[in-house]
Amino acid sequence: MKNIIMEIIVLSVFFLVLSEKLTLVNMLVAIIIATAVITFKDQRGNVSRYLSPSLALKWIAYLGILFFEVVKANFQVAAIALSKNMDVAPEVIPFESVLHDPWLLTILANSITLTPGTMTVTMTGNRLRVHCLNRRYAEGLKGMHMEKLLHEIEGELNG
Repeated sequence: MKNIIMEIIVLSVFFLVLSEKLTLVNMLVAIIIATAVITFKDQRGNVSRYLSPSLALKWIAYLGILFFEVVKANFQVAAIALSKNMDVAPEVIPFESVLHDPWLLTILANSITLTPGTMTVTMTGNRLRVHCLNRRYAEGLKGMHMEKLLHEIEGELNG
């Protein structure tokens, strides 16, 4: 119980730091939102197993790869949009991931969506349907570095 109260206090203070003014209404909203976040977190399962110190370097590497892919795709999409002959042939393709962990699959699906030129449309088990701006983006899904790194993380989690 002390841990829950401490978490609510920490989240409330964080909210208040980001608030424009310190008012009674803001404090009440901060406590309500913090309580809702803690309740939601407890219902969704233990996320802390994914954030262990032994996985910290892999997550840092993952974020670096994701950042690089997002920047690279932004330039590619900008080049397509600014060219006279737009190389656009949108298609929705099936993509079966090697991942089995639902949380890691969600991270992958959201990472695909964050990358310009691709968007995860549906996810059923480890099967994704991905909208791609053109064929090159569809082919880029095969052998993704992000998926390989998430697979390594999954392997460490499962022993």
